[in-house]
Amino acid sequence: MDKELVKWIFYEMEYKDKKVDCELQLTPLTKKHYEQYKRIVADCYYEMRKALNIRPYDNHHMSLDDFIELEKTTFLLLKDDEIIGALTCSDDYIKTVVVNIKYQGRGFGRKIMKFAINHMQQKEISPIKLIVAQWNKNAISLYKSLGFEIVKETIGAGYNTKNDADDWEFEFVNLDSLNVR
Repeated sequence: MDKELVKWIFYEMEYKDKKVDCELQLTPLTKKHYEQYKRIVADCYYEMRKALNIRPYDNHHMSLDDFIELEKTTFLLLKDDEIIGALTCSDDYIKTVVVNIKYQGRGFGRKIMKFAINHMQQKEISPIKLIVAQWNKNAISLYKSLGFEIVKETIGAGYNTKNDADDWEFEFVNLDSLNVR
């Protein structure tokens, strides 16, 4: 069985800025859009996973398999029945933020993030946090422009392993003690 350790740096960022108003309406995730959502997340994270050598490149994370949890915490920006973008918010973290590849570069990421901040502020969550890979320069730039600050830099790690069917699987390893900032 092939097994390789993969490491990367990620940032924890916090929003402590002013109140954000947002009139954008997002729709909670339903079964109807679930498969489309998983495909868009896989597409959006493909380049990062490939650059960081997190295999398989086309599969974001096993947490996408838990529809019951996702339907409570995931919101979609829709045009007709097509997902333009989505985000997942739980506890005090903005988790997954994606914009459908064909809609990127049009300001939808900023609008979705403003919705997320407003949503969490309405729940009186402070500070609002997110985690982003150091590799994702565009996202970091967006988050900083919205008022997020890097508060912690951490080494992430996991193992790429080939299973008996010769498919790649990825398992995160907890390296909390390896904070570099």
